[in-house]
Amino acid sequence: MDSNTEENLNYLADQIMKRLDGRGISGIPGMLPAAGGELPACGLGTPKVGCENLLYAPITVARFYRGGRTNIDQVVEGQIPVAPGSSVVLTQPAHPPWATGCYVLRYRLANNANNHDDIRIEWFVDAEPLDALQYGSEIYNNDNTVIGEGKLPIPLAMGEHCCIGGNNRLRVRITHLGNANQIENIRLHVEHASAVKCCSGCAAGRSCQRGCSGGGGK
Repeated sequence: MDSNTEENLNYLADQIMKRLDGRGISGIPGMLPAAGGELPACGLGTPKVGCENLLYAPITVARFYRGGRTNIDQVVEGQIPVAPGSSVVLTQPAHPPWATGCYVLRYRLANNANNHDDIRIEWFVDAEPLDALQYGSEIYNNDNTVIGEGKLPIPLAMGEHCCIGGNNRLRVRITHLGNANQIENIRLHVEHASAVKCCSGCAAGRSCQRGCSGGGGK
């Protein structure tokens, strides 16, 4: 290559680099020009699609709210059966935000026992405890029949009905305080949607179902 050609090539390369630097080569997005209001073809930006920050699809949200209940059935600590002196922590699966209502807890003690006052129920949002402790003797009579409709309100949170965010988890710790008759099985769900209204009545000492669709009056 003669010296004149080499000099021209070096000059051309130098001009190309200067132009690329001027368009932002160090930051990449300016490497290729874009038309007005458009993202550069090789940029780092993301085109808007209308689904930004969407945690749950509308079909998922609609199906969840139609369901009207949330099962609290995922074991995160301890195990079932629950031996005397131990506890189990259960939580919900992930799903859209919801407001808590009444809950239905059914369990069976070994030997058909009736020491329900030994069963303590504590509710949490993540690690934050709610306002009240409850006991199995509020659910079952001494003859193991269910008291009333067998529903209790989720305790309040700082005096208010509790809203569970999409990234929160409602949890319950069920503890056997006694020294005999393990908890052999547990079934637990929380009502939501219209059931929040039921729970307002329940927290005031009235039937959980009254004032709700299909309930027994006001």
